[in-house]
Amino acid sequence: MAASAVIGLGLPSPASAACTQGTDSSGCGSTSSPTPTPTATDVKPTDSGALLSSGPTITAAPSPGTLTPVSGAATVKGVFTLGDGSPLAGATVTLTPVDEVPADGSDITPTVVGTAKTAADGSWSFTLPSTLPSKVQSYADANGGVLSLEASFDGLAPDGTLLTGSDYVDAGVAAGSATTEGSVAARAETPNTVAIHPDVDETQVTPADSTLVDTADSTADAAADTSSDSSANTWQSADGASTTGFSPDTVNGVDYSAVKPDLGGGCLVKKHVIKQHDYYTTIGEAHAYYDTTAAFEYNNTLSSTWGIATSVDGEHWSITGKMSRKNSTGHAVGFANQGPHWAKRFQVPIEYQDVDKRTTCIGVKTKHAYSIIPVKDDIPSGGDVARYGADVRSKDGVASYRNSKPAYRAVLGKKQYATITSGTSITYGVAAKVFGVTVSLDTEYGASHYQKITAGSGGSEHDIWGAKGKISGNPGVIYSY
Repeated sequence: MAASAVIGLGLPSPASAACTQGTDSSGCGSTSSPTPTPTATDVKPTDSGALLSSGPTITAAPSPGTLTPVSGAATVKGVFTLGDGSPLAGATVTLTPVDEVPADGSDITPTVVGTAKTAADGSWSFTLPSTLPSKVQSYADANGGVLSLEASFDGLAPDGTLLTGSDYVDAGVAAGSATTEGSVAARAETPNTVAIHPDVDETQVTPADSTLVDTADSTADAAADTSSDSSANTWQSADGASTTGFSPDTVNGVDYSAVKPDLGGGCLVKKHVIKQHDYYTTIGEAHAYYDTTAAFEYNNTLSSTWGIATSVDGEHWSITGKMSRKNSTGHAVGFANQGPHWAKRFQVPIEYQDVDKRTTCIGVKTKHAYSIIPVKDDIPSGGDVARYGADVRSKDGVASYRNSKPAYRAVLGKKQYATITSGTSITYGVAAKVFGVTVSLDTEYGASHYQKITAGSGGSEHDIWGAKGKISGNPGVIYSY
């Protein structure tokens, strides 16, 4: 969507009325999300202090956003470093499709889409061919025009220790008249920086059964999340043990953080799925404070980007790269008419895979490395189609309003609504706990994936503000007071 058209605004209409609001057609008269109609009975709480400026008053809808076609072949890029952060120069980076690993656990030798060499600063880039092999193209077609790729490096230290790293990148291959929202978003992604680490794991690690228990989103998790656009690449343990003092670069007393490996490209790689399981995952939230109601829609396709957790020992994990999922769900989920004084996160069931990458180099025993990959929306037998997550009312109200940035504030007129229809949500640093590992996520808003707030006719001002930007920019989440 056009960057300037991140909200849809208008007057509420009854569900039976003809929908004429082009800026938010999914919410205007929609059977999946009827436009809420708040009452005027709510009383707006306040405190004894004087409030600061509330920002501009929203009185008219902006021009509808349009999808601007992209052209040319897609380019993916990133940066590889040694463990100490210095550039990994002259190294071979191999790109393979993420979605070709069979779910039945059988082995494959990954298809090489292409290779790239890192520059002196460790950066690399690769432009995909304009015509992809039909099998590879099918992976992009099934993922909303986005080809998810693993960009990996495998090389040997002088003593024969495998030094390895994996980045995850999205190629927006849909172009021209076939351009999709996913393809546009993929081409706008910021390159990741990934460090290589020693891999000495010679025995496959299988997730413990205890890690298959779905963990509900907690209020504490929600409070810890910020409006950051990136997830901290911190280490975590699959069994919950402390990672204080852990060094991914030290093996048997040897520090490999500054060791330069050979340039890579001479090792054999195989992959298979160790285990797969469904976990409910936070994909958004909506807020309604004084005299307002909240709605959230997530329709027909996935529209989120995950931080991918990787490990070289199956125990210690970090987020290295991002990957989007745009595949069809075949149904719509969401909620409407919640409020006033209501705010919750929203979760859908996602199937995840723990994928084992086995690397064999000449003269060296096979080593294992692991990645946790989101696959698809998958409702477990007898499970919820979707569910509410953490209560996030603490982010609304007078205290939160006082702590918000004045430039991000606005006033919503009586009986009007505001809907985020482009840009991205905040990054949910604790979107789900998968095989014992916390994964992050953000959602891309669009005509079918949005947060909405509707004001009633109460006599007090309906104040709203963005979590990470202006309401007319990229607010991430709309908060309410």
